[in-house]
Amino acid sequence: MATNKTFLPDKDSPKAQELIQLFPYASNEELRMWAKQYGYANITSFKEAMRKRWDVKRATPNSGWEPSEINHPLELDTAKERKTFAIINDTQNPYQDAESMGLMERFLQDIEFHYLIYNGDIADFYQISKFDKNPKKTADLQADLDNTRAMLYHHKKLFPDAKGKWLDGNHEDRWRKFLWTKAPEASGLRCLTIPKLFHLDDYAIDYIPYEQGLMVNGVFLILHGTIASVHSGYTAKRMYEKHGGCGVSGHSHRGGVFYKRDRFGTWGWWENFCLCHLNPDYVKNPNWVQGFSLVHFQGHRFNVEQIPILDHTLMYGGKVYK
Repeated sequence: MATNKTFLPDKDSPKAQELIQLFPYASNEELRMWAKQYGYANITSFKEAMRKRWDVKRATPNSGWEPSEINHPLELDTAKERKTFAIINDTQNPYQDAESMGLMERFLQDIEFHYLIYNGDIADFYQISKFDKNPKKTADLQADLDNTRAMLYHHKKLFPDAKGKWLDGNHEDRWRKFLWTKAPEASGLRCLTIPKLFHLDDYAIDYIPYEQGLMVNGVFLILHGTIASVHSGYTAKRMYEKHGGCGVSGHSHRGGVFYKRDRFGTWGWWENFCLCHLNPDYVKNPNWVQGFSLVHFQGHRFNVEQIPILDHTLMYGGKVYK
């Protein structure tokens, strides 16, 4: 039974910042747990408190893209050839972790891979976020965009034969929301789209809008995702429950996997780490883990290798990168 005393933690506390991040896409089970924890009679009164006190709302199903786009992923057929995909996400440039990024790049130089997938939240768009912001970091959005372009240029030099795919994440979608709310008259200008801001054509990188996703060989879905649960593997489970089948997503900032076998087959969903700094100014000591993933395809067969980076060190095949 809920208590008569209702309260939320201090908005600047780590607990509150984690709650703000998870609340928009949390399950009813998590909402019910938080309502009880903070003394609210039910989910409705808890959601109302979040809205009134912190102006945090539940995410709506419509992200802003037409349903016909969202519900039909871009399809990629690699035929029966063996192809390897390197998948990175949540670098949040210019707040990427330079050491971990360097390890990832050195590692990829040592292997044969064919696709480099930028799976969302590559650019942070800090200046237009709804979080409380450090005023020292809000001055120059153009410099932040240039930082991301420099990374893309660097990767094209390092991996000239790799085919690039860019999938928007919720951080890139901040730009769409900003234009729609602050400058709707300019929102239709082609020069203000994500592909133009980052000159994706210059680096031969294909663009995929937020939450449309990339379906490989009809069996494996790659998308940034809108779900971030509190423990490793929980996000993967919820992504399976939402989308079915098999796939990989970012957004949770940690690695994890969920497997399920039923009468129709065996399924797996993976959540794919992050490559940003682990101590941002908007949340303290977050439950994040750095790393990236490889996915090897041969026809309808695939294998996922998750590669964590721990204390700026990774190990693969007996070789240590540090």
